[in-house]
Amino acid sequence: MNPIRERVKANVPAVVLTLLGIIQALAVELLWSFVISEPTIYEPSLAALISWLQILSLLVGMLMIWLIYAMNVTRFVWVPTMSEFVTPFWVGFMQFLCIYSLEFDNPGAWFISFALIILTMNWIAHSTMKRARMEPDNAAFFNNRGTATAADFYPVFAVIGMMLLAGFGCLVIGVNQWLLLLTLVFGVGGYSVWQLHKLRVWWLRSVIDAEA
Repeated sequence: MNPIRERVKANVPAVVLTLLGIIQALAVELLWSFVISEPTIYEPSLAALISWLQILSLLVGMLMIWLIYAMNVTRFVWVPTMSEFVTPFWVGFMQFLCIYSLEFDNPGAWFISFALIILTMNWIAHSTMKRARMEPDNAAFFNNRGTATAADFYPVFAVIGMMLLAGFGCLVIGVNQWLLLLTLVFGVGGYSVWQLHKLRVWWLRSVIDAEA
């Protein structure tokens, strides 16, 4: 047994989780600064409603990124790659860009950056689970469970495509507030409910397996 490998498995995910938590806190503080300093979001208008839905979507996205990584760290062990050290900074950059984009008159950049956040979120989940499956210590969870297929990612592809279409559509064609409202409510909102439900189901299955 390689002792360095064992130390890396035990320590690196916790270090990355700590760093991710610090960056998430900075992003929340930056978002709060926008909320208290932007007077237009308090006007009774469709544009203000869309802004609040964007803020809520971003908060939910931050929460899901934290939950995905934190739940994996507490359930599994795996050998991290070098990219895992960089992941918190990439996540922070995308979140800061998304918050900064809230100030633009055209929301196209926000939708594109939020699509990248969703992509990053799912890449974190898939890559950590793929490495965790290789470790015998996690066999109690992965035994008798098949690997992910393309069909498992169809909802993710759909919502990312919808966000990119809305973003580039705003930048190229122009802003249609009603279409943006529908995208946020049914696209982002529906995906968020589905993703949180999946996280809850897999967490409960992990606890049951651990106790069995």
